[in-house]
Amino acid sequence: MMYRKLPPISVLRTFEAAARLQGFSAAAKELCITHSAVSQQIRALEERVGHALFYRSAHAMLLTEAGKRLSAEVRVALNGLEGIFNGGAAPLEEEQNVLTLEVMAPIATHWLIPRLQCFRQSNPGIFLDIKTTPDLVPLEDDAEVDLSLRYGDGNWRGVEKIKLSDETVFPVCSPAFRAAHPEITLENLKALPLLRHSLISWRHWFERAGLSKSGPDNGLAFNDVTHTMTAALMGQGIALARSLLVQEHLRHGRLVRLFDIDVVGTYSYYLTWHAQNAREPMMEVFRAWLIDQFEQVQPP
Repeated sequence: MMYRKLPPISVLRTFEAAARLQGFSAAAKELCITHSAVSQQIRALEERVGHALFYRSAHAMLLTEAGKRLSAEVRVALNGLEGIFNGGAAPLEEEQNVLTLEVMAPIATHWLIPRLQCFRQSNPGIFLDIKTTPDLVPLEDDAEVDLSLRYGDGNWRGVEKIKLSDETVFPVCSPAFRAAHPEITLENLKALPLLRHSLISWRHWFERAGLSKSGPDNGLAFNDVTHTMTAALMGQGIALARSLLVQEHLRHGRLVRLFDIDVVGTYSYYLTWHAQNAREPMMEVFRAWLIDQFEQVQPP
């Protein structure tokens, strides 16, 4: 028996949350997915059962009669499944539910870790073992790693991969540095302390801004973008920042952007893995979640 007529359990969880919370936005927040993802899943479920399941009333999404019947049945089914895995059967060994994730340290610090609570809430049965690596260093293909979140050129052999996003770079500084240098212009930019990653130069941004590509005489270079950003946060200069990694700093006002000029970064973000991994079902869950998180990234 293949259970071909059963919808994915993720769709049933989304339907249950939307029914219980009377709203797609509330369900999206609880499940840490987008509003559009909730809408798409509910629409797919309605097509499968052949009935409308919700109707809009004022600011709430209420269940139709068909929705009420299905909601009661789905809740019983989900409660039954939860009982099986929480106490009705012998628990799985914890190590069978561990997903080993390799992440370049700056991505973990500045982007992934703040979002992990959402993943844990949505997938309490999956345990993440996160191993960080230095930024922009050649990586060995570790067979013990299930998934690897990388920033690079994508030229890695022996692994499956998907490109998650390109990157843009632009100058940022602290509000204190900006206040101490109120007359920052393109003309005097190179006279100010410029911060950079030792493997990523300002040349492409200078060219986009109409400046000569020659490097500044004055500044600091670090081999880890976290240190570049830390120096900028401490008011030590202007950093050439990767947009994904400075989102939270910009949103909270810890850093400010200079000039409305950006350039596509040399590298991009990828997720890689080895084919025929025994943990493929868990890997697919994490891949889908990570893709959704990157789709929610707003332009700087």
